[in-house]
Amino acid sequence: MKNDSNIIGFLNKITKGMTPLDILRKSIQVNFKDNIVYVCSFGTESAIILHMISKIEKNFPIILLNTNFLFEETIHYKNYLLKKLNLKNLKEVFPDPRDLDLHDKNNILWKSNPDSCCNIRKVKPLQKELKKYKAWISGRKAFHLGDRKDLRVFESLNDRIVINPLASIDKTFVNTYFEKNKINRHPLFEQGYLSIGCINCTEKSIDSSNPRSGRWSNKTKTECGIHYNKKE
Repeated sequence: MKNDSNIIGFLNKITKGMTPLDILRKSIQVNFKDNIVYVCSFGTESAIILHMISKIEKNFPIILLNTNFLFEETIHYKNYLLKKLNLKNLKEVFPDPRDLDLHDKNNILWKSNPDSCCNIRKVKPLQKELKKYKAWISGRKAFHLGDRKDLRVFESLNDRIVINPLASIDKTFVNTYFEKNKINRHPLFEQGYLSIGCINCTEKSIDSSNPRSGRWSNKTKTECGIHYNKKE
C-alpha cells in the first residue's frame, strides 16, 4: 500500500478532536483491521496504549523490539502489564544473529556507533516484521519535544501509516491515566528515568521538562531510527 499526503490529511481531519481511545478503536476496528500492530517499548508510558488496546481487543498483535540490552526492570514490567491487562498476542523480536556476528560480535558497537547499533538491533528487525502490516501504532507524544514536537496523529513512513494516538496529550494526562486506572509505573520511573530504552544508552533524565533528556546523553542522537525513512 503506497500512502500519500491525501490519505494522511484525510485521516488527521476525520479524527480531529477524537480521544486517543477512539482513535485507536477506529484504527483497529474500522480503518486497518487485521493489518495493524502496536510497536511497544514497555517503557514509562507504554501502559497507556496497552490499557486502551485491552479495552478493544485483547488478542491484538504487539511487538517488542528486544535488543538484548533491555533493562531487567523492563522485562519484569512487560510481564506485569501483560498479566494485568490480559493481553495475549505479544511477539518479541530480536536482532538477526548473523548481523550481530558480523557487526557487533563483542556487543560494544553502541560505544563507537550508536546509530549502527540501533539499526542492527531495532530498525532492521522492525522493518522485517512490518512487511506483514499496512499500519503500526507508536507511543510518541509531542510534549517529549525534539523531533516529536510537531507530531501529528497520522503520518506516512516507509509506505506504511503510523498512528500516534497520544500525539497531543500532556504530562497531566499521563499521570492522571495511571492513577485513574490503577496501573503501576515502570520500576525505574520513580528513580528518575522518564524515558527508557537500552541499558547502555539510557540515563536518568536530566531535564524534567524533556523526558528524553536521559537518552543518548552527551550525543546529538535523539532517536533510535525506527521513525525515520529507511535508506535504500
